[in-house]
Amino acid sequence: MIQFTSLIIMTVQIAALVAAILSWKKYKNTTEKYFLFFLIYIVLNEITGYVIGGDNLYIYNIYTVLSISFYLFWFHQILNNKGLIKILGFLFLITIVYTAVKQDFWTSLWTFPFIPSSIIIIICSTLFFNSFLNNLKAISYTNSQQFWIVTGLLIFYVGFLPIALTWGMIKPGSYPFRLIIMTLNLLLYGFYIKSFLCLKQN
Repeated sequence: MIQFTSLIIMTVQIAALVAAILSWKKYKNTTEKYFLFFLIYIVLNEITGYVIGGDNLYIYNIYTVLSISFYLFWFHQILNNKGLIKILGFLFLITIVYTAVKQDFWTSLWTFPFIPSSIIIIICSTLFFNSFLNNLKAISYTNSQQFWIVTGLLIFYVGFLPIALTWGMIKPGSYPFRLIIMTLNLLLYGFYIKSFLCLKQN
């Protein structure tokens, strides 16, 4: 079951990367251009973790740090609330430093950052939609790459937050857990794909 869900997740991640590559000319001059390189990293990271096998927890610890850092960087680019984003970034840094002191980097999964990370992305997504819905751009939201990306992020982290809050009471390798994680990833990268396919030719 673990290998099956991992392969499904990896497949949709690769599909999102392919969509990003094929649509590159349509968004290469926007703030969303960074997602191509981020998706390259995600795919390489997932393949590396899959090949390494059981002793790969440090791969995902690195991913936690880099992915949230990337999202904070991107939100800082597109939102006007830059001071708040910097504060959230500082709080995330404190979380990582605390985790590095309390948990081993190589042999244990850094679970403590899951909760603040999820809350941070939910806050940033809420700020985006508050600004977006008060903007004329909302009229043509179907062609907004930012709209689809943030929608995917919001759905993923709203769904992931209850898992983060109850992490000590669940078995990560269980069928329900793997099914939920797979579903959330399918939604997230599905929205990523939609964000690339919705673009019009410049």
